[in-house]
Order: sequence, then C-alpha cells, then structure tokens
Amino acid sequence: MSDRSGTVFTRRHFLAAATVLPFVRPAIAAPSPLDRVMVQGRPQDTGSPYKLRNIMPALDALGGLRKMRCRAPFSGTPGWQSYEGLADEGVRFCFTLPIKDPIVLIDDMVAFVRRHPGSIFAIEFPNEPDLNPVAYKSMEDVRLGARDGDAPALMTFCRDITQMLSRTEELKDVPRVAFNDWMQAEQSDLVSYANSHIYPKPTTPVDAWLPGWHALLAESGHSQGMITEWGRTTGGNASNPVAPPVSLDQQAELLTADLRSILAEPSVAIINFYELFSWPGDGEQNNFGLFNADLSPRPVVDSIRSIVS
Repeated sequence: MSDRSGTVFTRRHFLAAATVLPFVRPAIAAPSPLDRVMVQGRPQDTGSPYKLRNIMPALDALGGLRKMRCRAPFSGTPGWQSYEGLADEGVRFCFTLPIKDPIVLIDDMVAFVRRHPGSIFAIEFPNEPDLNPVAYKSMEDVRLGARDGDAPALMTFCRDITQMLSRTEELKDVPRVAFNDWMQAEQSDLVSYANSHIYPKPTTPVDAWLPGWHALLAESGHSQGMITEWGRTTGGNASNPVAPPVSLDQQAELLTADLRSILAEPSVAIINFYELFSWPGDGEQNNFGLFNADLSPRPVVDSIRSIVS
C-alpha cells in the first residue's frame, strides 16, 4: 500500500458509465458472505505479527474467514513454512505477483499447489505497479507510467505470465485479476476480474464509490471485479495522503456499513480488507488493521463476524 489521492474513486478518472449486472440463474446459489471477504496478510514477513500462530486465531475471530491476499510465496524462504501452515488449516490465497522471472514464480506456485491442492483461488497482477518504475526484459517503465497508459515493460510481463499460466496444468484454470485501477481495458483479455483499491474518506457516503466502480468495470469489459484493498485507518492526522483517521469505534461503524453495501453489490466478487494486523507506531500506514499491533481485536472484528457468520 502506498500514498493515494484519498478520493473515493481512488485515482480513477470519473466516467459516466454503468455496468449491466450478470444474469444469475436461480439454480446457482449465490456465494456466501464468508466466501466474498478476504483479508490482507503477510506470511512472508516473519519478523512482524504475521506468524501462523497469530494469523489463525485472528481469522477464527473474524467468523472463520479462510481467504487471504498475500504476495506469491518464494520457496526456500522462512515465510514459505507459514504459507504452508496456513494452507494446512484450509486458508486459500489470492497471490499477488511481484515483477520477477515468470518461470521462477510459476515454479514456486506449482510446487505450492501440488502440496496444497485448491489453495490458490486467484492470481493477481503486480500490486500498484504505477507507483514504482517497472523493469522487465531490458525495458523500464517510468514511475506512474501505468497511470498514463504507457507501461510496455509491465504489460509485457503481464502477457508473458498469462501465456505461461495458461499452459501450466496446475494453474491454467485459476482466475486472474487485473492490477489495480489503471489500464483495465488493456488487461481485459488477460484476466477474469477487474480490480480497484478504494479508501473512502470518513465523511464519504457509503455508496458514493459505486459510480466509479461501475465506470471501471465498463472500461475493463468485465461484469465483475475484486476490490483488493479497502480500508479505514485510525492513525496519522488530517494531512494523511489517503484519508483522515477515524476512531476505533468509527472504524467499526464505517467498515460495517461498507461491508453491507459491498455485499449487496453483485458486481463485487470479493472484497479484501487492508489489513489484518496493525503495526507498531501511530502513523497512517500502520493502523489500517482489524487487530491492534498487540494482536488484540478492535471493535470492527465483532462487526465483521456478525455479518459473515
């Protein structure tokens, strides 16, 4: 997560567009609320609160959530064992891909899914690639290039790994998710879902995100997308780049209203809360957690459990 404009449309140019919601046959059961919610996790950060012994009780306290959004695991690292422990407990992952040799990435994911069949439910293109220069195959995109639709290195990576994934038996049927917000049309034929990051201001009406979301879907050409980051910080001050902080009680009240609104919108396949744990310190970035840095639950935990259970 990095600095953002803080507007409800999350860096999206406003388009006066709407999306036609998909027809759902009565015989097909709608996904349960529990299946449509995931939380941001960092099992690779073994020096942080994100350890297996901390994560599982937190997921249970959230009503038994078993979906997490994490960076794709690297074999041979200490975090790999945490990923495996989570998968043993039934956790399923949306893996975000770093800009790395696609062959290495795919080999690691294949090794993981062979040991834990069904543990990867989505594969997401690189996280917020607009915020850093992207280097790939002797090309380098300038910072913010993706915002201007000028990101040849990034798009070459996305096309290459899509082709490789489509030829990999263990991963070819795993849905792919666009990188967030930018160049949705350019990714349309590579992915199954659009993607956005949304961090509303405390005073923003709860449904004010819908027009921008529908505009993004129209641009992507998909009828559904994932909001892979949505959060309310309790840290920092009024000059926060994303949004002013809220109190713990306000965080619970606002995220509860957010979740009810999102679950009522069929075009949102999955919502991801950024993030599971807060980090030590009073800053904005450290305090989006559903749990405090000492692992104690914030008031929002009971609210989420009451909705998804």
